[in-house]
Amino acid sequence: MRSVIKKLFDWTPSDIAYWERIRQKGLGRFILLYGLLISGGGLFLIFGLIFLLSWLRKAVGSPITSVTIIFVAGQLFFTALVCLAGGVVNSLLTWVVEERLYKKYKKLQSKL
Repeated sequence: MRSVIKKLFDWTPSDIAYWERIRQKGLGRFILLYGLLISGGGLFLIFGLIFLLSWLRKAVGSPITSVTIIFVAGQLFFTALVCLAGGVVNSLLTWVVEERLYKKYKKLQSKL
């Protein structure tokens, strides 16, 4: 466990180069790609699929009405909003932590 934590804070030169490439593209692109598409989109795929499968399991044998479809669409929309908001928060927290580590590393490098 200690080596995993140490790896998070001891960046290799390739880690630095990778973060510099991400940094150059900007926070907006990071939030769009990492936050919305990967984190939020991934969460929505998982939770949306779970919701749909559980709803389908309950709906077998009962008639599907327009109210039911509106309810399911509303639930999926709400799930999407929550997942995307979670993805944005995750990407912002990741950016802040990575920036602090990067700046700390750069500060140490300039002292050497």
